[in-house]
Amino acid sequence: MPANSYLIPKIEAPFNTEVTLPGSKSIALRQLAISALCTGTTELHGIPVCDDTAAMLDCLSTLGCSVLQQGTEVRLTGPMDLTTDVELNARMSGASTRLLLGLAALRTGTTRIDGHESLRVRTNAPLLEVLAQYGCVVESPRGGLPATIRGPMQPAATLEIDGSISSQYITALAIVAPHLPTLQEIQITGNLVSRPYLDITRNEMAKRGVQLDWAGPQTLSIGPQRYTTGTIQVEGDATAASYFSALATLHGSTITLTNLRDDSAQGDYGFCHLMEKLGADVRCDATGTRIRGPQQIRTLPPQDLTAMPDAALTLIAMAPMIPGDTEISGLSTLHHKECDRLECSARELAAMGVNVETTADSIRVAAAPLAALQAHQLSTYHDHRMAMAFSTVGSVTGELTVDDKQVVDKTYPTYWDAYEGLLR
Repeated sequence: MPANSYLIPKIEAPFNTEVTLPGSKSIALRQLAISALCTGTTELHGIPVCDDTAAMLDCLSTLGCSVLQQGTEVRLTGPMDLTTDVELNARMSGASTRLLLGLAALRTGTTRIDGHESLRVRTNAPLLEVLAQYGCVVESPRGGLPATIRGPMQPAATLEIDGSISSQYITALAIVAPHLPTLQEIQITGNLVSRPYLDITRNEMAKRGVQLDWAGPQTLSIGPQRYTTGTIQVEGDATAASYFSALATLHGSTITLTNLRDDSAQGDYGFCHLMEKLGADVRCDATGTRIRGPQQIRTLPPQDLTAMPDAALTLIAMAPMIPGDTEISGLSTLHHKECDRLECSARELAAMGVNVETTADSIRVAAAPLAALQAHQLSTYHDHRMAMAFSTVGSVTGELTVDDKQVVDKTYPTYWDAYEGLLR
């Protein structure tokens, strides 16, 4: 067995416990990018300590921001430098890459961005094409990393960008748009995916005094504005919450998520209510969100999870334990994540003896009796969420080994500690 592999312990008995989630990576990265555009110091609380935020903080430091970090607390002083030529290493962080590309568009200095080999195969073409169209000099092989950008971006009445692959491209444009000198409309072409993530962007920008408006179903409008400094609290990560919601539901157990409430703008919070359809009881009060699993899991009608693509992987992984066939659609964006989460998850389930069928944007997973689930070493494909989502299967069989235990360091380095805390 490889030295870094990990046999996921079987959960033998119901649990009743509390979990404090890491801060939302989506919110944290947005707030860090916004802070780099501010003149003055922003205090950020609840920044997750993980590879993605470490990469972003290192890049912002290279861009001339002052960064002081102690655990989950960060003091970041801007604004970033606009003129020096810099080289940035985004490591494995796709979200950081897109935000940094947006920041680079404001700079007159040359910005070269590169990262891990798994990041180089992920496309950034829709965003890079917009930057090139509106005044930036862009060099990029096949629309990916490494990429070199020299701005500044020239304002236009309307910026058009494809929204069918990832909302992160639109978020990157939206966050830097207030620093352009004229009113901008961002016209989203194609089928807009992951709209809830754009609502997160609007919400986080509003916390910093900048208004981003929906001017139409696929049009955002924003005028010249300046972000304010201040103190920001980052709430718990709703995608991370999906793993514990699933585990509580599968094992007739109770979990209380202490730093996540139902007023969250994170689309993946909806996964808690998805568990209600399986019979779980979900309640939210001043102490957080509590999920109590059912004595018997119900069948699940077909689900369109366009609004929660990251949490969709959790449902795919736990689907063999759901009675009947589980049909999930709205998954086209899963092809463009850290790995092809649609086809890779189907491949891993099939290797365990599960009957699986996929289309370009959907999956059907048949229920599998426990005795039919085969011992397996899970290939994570350098994808942190493959490991955490499939811990739901390992919790039932006790025979699933993760090929790389530390892959979770990307967003949740203490995940296995939190998981093992359910065993006590």
